[in-house]
Amino acid sequence: MIFSEFKDLVSKELDLRLDAYKLNRVERRVFSLMRRHQVEDLEDCLQRLQEDPSFKESFLQHFTINTSEFFRNPTSFRFLDKVVLPRLFQENQVVKIWSAACSNGSEPYSVAILINEMGIKPDRYEILATDIDLYILEAAKKGEYSYQSLLRVDTELEKKYFRPVGNERFMLDEKIKKQVRFEHQDLLKEKFQTGWNLIICRNFFIYLTKDGKDRLTQRFTRSLKPGGILFLGNTEFIFEPEVFGLKKINGSFYEKSS
Repeated sequence: MIFSEFKDLVSKELDLRLDAYKLNRVERRVFSLMRRHQVEDLEDCLQRLQEDPSFKESFLQHFTINTSEFFRNPTSFRFLDKVVLPRLFQENQVVKIWSAACSNGSEPYSVAILINEMGIKPDRYEILATDIDLYILEAAKKGEYSYQSLLRVDTELEKKYFRPVGNERFMLDEKIKKQVRFEHQDLLKEKFQTGWNLIICRNFFIYLTKDGKDRLTQRFTRSLKPGGILFLGNTEFIFEPEVFGLKKINGSFYEKSS
């Protein structure tokens, strides 16, 4: 069995849009999992996926990318803090924020901390965080993080919003946890809500094909309000953003045309 055939069969078996992901990335992760579980070949892997629920769960967990940290790329978060958020709250009575492919929750929680530091009342904003991985969503809701996840957190903010719980683990303040709502979502398949002022999707585009990125960019743009902002990862760029009704305003920030 060639890998492209395997990928198509697994896409149907798991109900995933694997065709939107770069083939070499999918292939590396699949063979990595097979080595870990001592699966001999692609036929055996497919059979295990069909017959072994625990292996199926392992496959899904291994395939999703769950690496994130608080205030990743500090320069971008400074721009978010000093320019984007103040403008959005100045122009809107209620600001709707969506963190797509949120992973362990550190990015939507980072935004909640910034807004809390601005002194904005909770009734003036909504933060939704979504991810395809149910296990990582449960971890995000718990709000417990390693020391490494907090390396970019300012010392004063760390003291204010995190408490040590042992073994270099830290628990996020309950008030911040309550400001983020988590939901399960497959970005490549499910419908998007509309009316967002800020969509954050960082370090997910890098795993997609060009067609996959274009489709997702179109859908994000439709979901944004005019003047809304799309915030991508620092190594992710939209070429010819005007084709999608966007304009680049800084680094990885794009604004929807009015």
